[in-house]
Amino acid sequence: MVGSPRRSREQQAAEEAAQRIAALPAIDQHCHAPLIDWQSTGPGDPDWRRCFSEGRHPASLHDDVPASIGYREFLRALAAFQGVAAEPPTRLEAAVLDRRATELRSGDDYLGRLFDDARIVGLLVDTGYGGPHALSVAAFARAARRQVHAIVRIESVAQELLAATASAHPLGAVAFGDQLAERFETALAAGIVGFKSIAAYRVGLELPAPSARAVAGALRRLDRASQAERLDDPVLIAHVVWSAARLAAARSVPLQFHTGFGDDDLHLPRADPTLLRALLRDPDTEACPVVLLHSYPFVAQAAYLASIYPQVHLDLSLAIPLLGGAAAERMIAEALAMCPATKLLAASDGHSYPEMHWRGMRLWREALATVLTTEISADRMDDAELEPVAGAILAGNAARLYRLPLRV
Repeated sequence: MVGSPRRSREQQAAEEAAQRIAALPAIDQHCHAPLIDWQSTGPGDPDWRRCFSEGRHPASLHDDVPASIGYREFLRALAAFQGVAAEPPTRLEAAVLDRRATELRSGDDYLGRLFDDARIVGLLVDTGYGGPHALSVAAFARAARRQVHAIVRIESVAQELLAATASAHPLGAVAFGDQLAERFETALAAGIVGFKSIAAYRVGLELPAPSARAVAGALRRLDRASQAERLDDPVLIAHVVWSAARLAAARSVPLQFHTGFGDDDLHLPRADPTLLRALLRDPDTEACPVVLLHSYPFVAQAAYLASIYPQVHLDLSLAIPLLGGAAAERMIAEALAMCPATKLLAASDGHSYPEMHWRGMRLWREALATVLTTEISADRMDDAELEPVAGAILAGNAARLYRLPLRV
């Protein structure tokens, strides 16, 4: 057959690359802790399916998730890991969840096996998701038997400050700023490795630095009880972000930003990372290490920012694993077209159930093998670069950026 030898060589090269990359350690640079009762789930469970959809409507979870390519690929991959025989898509969910329940009842270290299979050696956990229903960072570390480090949401810190002062005399701009900075410093002293902002959800990413007068006016008008529950005042959100960025610049601590798609309460055009231009260029904040989370569908925009600003990094979490293998390959290739390989970070945005973390990091490996093999086959990259480039993306970049006590 014409072309068969070439296809065979390319297939063999891809398989060899996958084996080499499979041996490399990985750090999940952005994720959340599983639910406390993560071991309990069953076919059709909306919480389980919610890992593979940003929709919340019952019909979306019941009808749309099982029909999505990303979810079907995930079930096939999990079945292969478990040794479950192939089943039609309509029965595969029940089959893998039944095997999952059996393994958990047996006392098998299921979570450890999952993370060992994905070669996950560390995880950076955003503590602002899940609330009392999620494992603590310490409990997650014990269950996973590996390093888990905390990332704190800056809006949550501000909400806690507003709640603590709700019955007191209204704070002035200076007092609010001082107490906010003190709480950020306390979090750093407690061992967190970075900050995160969800301004994209609340007001969008176009965040001009507010004047002291504007902050004082916002504080005077503020319904502190309401804002302590959900801070969405545009002036105060901007003030919190710029305050955190100034501190992060001084301390060389990464500040993550949610960008791109997310839950259904997000207005996507306001989550374009290029809207952060003012903060990235300001002399007071340009030294702040910035990580653009998720990026999709603004992958090219995020990669562009990483190519022109030395402090900007990005990940493709959530999109990997939700969108499946073909999309993961396209996104990684698009990101690396402009983003230096030293600035792309592997992450899953896994939450609720550890299978999402596992699938995300496994998919990063598989997609990287395909993308990098294509570059090598086309003589655009040397074979000797495979492990250094893949290793940096999977773990090395995160270990360096967050100054993690991990040897990778």
